Amino acid sequence: MQRLRLLFLILLLLVLARCGSGASSQTATTATPKATVASIPIDAPTPAIPDVPARTVHFVTSDHLHLTGSLYGHGKTFVICSHMLHTTRAIWSESGIPQRLALQRYAVLTYDFRGNGDSEGPPDIWSLDVDLRAAVAFAKQQGATKIVLMGASMGGTASLKVASEEQVSAVISLSGPQSFSVSVSDQEVQAMHIPRLFMASETDTPFVTDARHMYAIATQPKEISIYPGNNHGTDIFGGENGDAPAQRIFHFLARYDPAA
Repeated sequence: MQRLRLLFLILLLLVLARCGSGASSQTATTATPKATVASIPIDAPTPAIPDVPARTVHFVTSDHLHLTGSLYGHGKTFVICSHMLHTTRAIWSESGIPQRLALQRYAVLTYDFRGNGDSEGPPDIWSLDVDLRAAVAFAKQQGATKIVLMGASMGGTASLKVASEEQVSAVISLSGPQSFSVSVSDQEVQAMHIPRLFMASETDTPFVTDARHMYAIATQPKEISIYPGNNHGTDIFGGENGDAPAQRIFHFLARYDPAA
């Protein structure tokens, strides 16, 4: 009888131990934090694009071509947005970034490179920096006291190139290669002392490789955000990334170049 009681107690202890182990395992599973990108939940919903009107503007390049742009909002801090290959300035309005920045009291200029959209001339990817310099000159004529350059893909390369030569406040590159038709040398990246934000998708090669390399060699202040998938340029906004990339840009600007 004593042996049976002892055997029963041993079996009872084994059952209790297994139940306790299962409860601990369940607690650990439910305590796993939600994945985040740049401190913003990747499933944070993208808000509707606000109804912010834009004014059509025109400016002239140093080689006398008339470029067309859209100007959102009012303010002394300008954000100039340069588009990707085979697109127009419309990619920025479709992202909602200019409209949302305008509500934060930034002036935002999107424009068409020559031969694209409503701008004059034949397409010429070798003149990206010339066109962007004309946009910078226009912003200064409008009374800009601070200018941030933001570009997607080839627009990112142009933004980095012009930022290495012009007096601007910051630069944001979305999937911008280090070398396209316009190139940015390692020395030019290292010589910049303005805030830089590099953004890319983790499987968007070779663009993510260039983003990581430029970030690695750049001096402070600098930031980088790498997102899941292979979305390129302005396609980083929305989709599987939710509102995280947009919020990343807003936080960067608020930190280094708040609206005047």
